[in-house]
Amino acid sequence: MKKIMVAIIVLMLLGCQSLKPDQSMASSTGGALSTMTSIEKGLFSVQISLPKKVGINEEFTVKADFKIETEQKFSITSRNQLFVYLIKDSSGKQINSYAVTDGGVTRDLSGETVISENYKYKIKKPGIYEISAVAEFTVNKDGSSKSYTIETDHKKIEVTE
Repeated sequence: MKKIMVAIIVLMLLGCQSLKPDQSMASSTGGALSTMTSIEKGLFSVQISLPKKVGINEEFTVKADFKIETEQKFSITSRNQLFVYLIKDSSGKQINSYAVTDGGVTRDLSGETVISENYKYKIKKPGIYEISAVAEFTVNKDGSSKSYTIETDHKKIEVTE
């Protein structure tokens, strides 16, 4: 009887091994640009605009645009603010931070749609800074979903005294 119980426990342990993660899903949530097909790359575009030069402690606005480049109908789920903004000094150290605490929203999109957001910030020290924005979202279409992370080009801003 003990041999049968041991055999059952061994079979249960072998049957309960963790599965290897699906590589396509694992990579699509982290760096979707590298996993997007050429068709998917044509679906979305992102860009930022900002002033080239500001004074120290002068508030400036970074505008980020997320554009749907297709006539297809689908929905995306993201945070209330689609973009997260990264501001780095000349040594590459990120100088801005903020907590992302808001819940998710679902947006139904069709046709060529643009979602624009503004981010206001003041820099306290003079220098050259690099700014980019990252959009993180999930596309929901025909009962399936896929997560994406898309970063804008990096732009420079000069902060003077």
